Amino acid sequence: MYVVTHTKDLDGIASAAIAVRENMGARVLLADYDDDYVEFLRSKVEPRPGDVVVIADIGCNKGSIQRWASLLSGWRAAGVKVLWLDHHAWDPECLKAVEGAVDELTHDTEGRCAAEVVLGRIGRQGDAVESRLAEMAHDSDFNIRKDPLANMLSRLISYYDYLGGGLGDGLKLRLISSLSLGVFWDALMDVHLREYEGVLRRDYELLMKSRVREVNGYRVVVGLRGAYSGTEAANIVREKLGGDIVFMVSGRGHLSIRSERDDVNTKAIGEAFGGGGHLRHAAGGSISDAFPNPTEDQLDAIADYIVRKLSGVDFRIREGGNV
Repeated sequence: MYVVTHTKDLDGIASAAIAVRENMGARVLLADYDDDYVEFLRSKVEPRPGDVVVIADIGCNKGSIQRWASLLSGWRAAGVKVLWLDHHAWDPECLKAVEGAVDELTHDTEGRCAAEVVLGRIGRQGDAVESRLAEMAHDSDFNIRKDPLANMLSRLISYYDYLGGGLGDGLKLRLISSLSLGVFWDALMDVHLREYEGVLRRDYELLMKSRVREVNGYRVVVGLRGAYSGTEAANIVREKLGGDIVFMVSGRGHLSIRSERDDVNTKAIGEAFGGGGHLRHAAGGSISDAFPNPTEDQLDAIADYIVRKLSGVDFRIREGGNV
């Protein structure tokens, strides 16, 4: 079995851990919403007839429809079973292209995170470890933040993402393996969390330098998130600076797009920046083509670039839920 999962948050990591707990020999591939992630999978997944590919916590965006259709058709032609277990809202075009190319597709699950979907489909509801993983993922993915252990694990994943490269991915894979065995915390994780907290104290000042702009009557905040997760950085910035739409930029040009407003279509915004996500509240994208290594002295230019692009996006959700 191959497990393809979102790399940046607890929902994706927990989804993979549940799948691995049920299939201990499974190979995990960490994926993101970069423009080339479909081609990354094409190069890394070499399934044989009878193999199963599980895709978890990854949506299909308009810009990648044809690449996904080609990839999935190739897998199916090779005799591979494909289960796409997602919880994001999908466009009709994506559904039309993908539904016939997979054995099972779950999407737009209305209040369930991806780990809960994976648990319901390939996990065991009575398994205490898998149920706890899904519970923590829900707390994290819906930004409830009332579960202390979920908060710690989310921060740990953010640190590993900040470290990046082979080191960061290796630590994420170690975490997935540990969680699949029911080890939710250990001494090494504790050391890493303490290291991360030291880095965050430094990067808090960077967050406070976020730029504020206005687009069509919406207060837009753009900042560099440093080592913070996109969600945590956005929460801090909203509390201190306000903001209807918040763009948090990573050191590699990835965007975390957050909004607490119900009339903001974050998915449409994410797609405009080569990514995607939820209809409301959270999405991702990238400006790495224009700013591959964003720095503080580029912050005004980054904010202006994002605002220009955002000005051309119809992101308002009208009354009654119409986009």
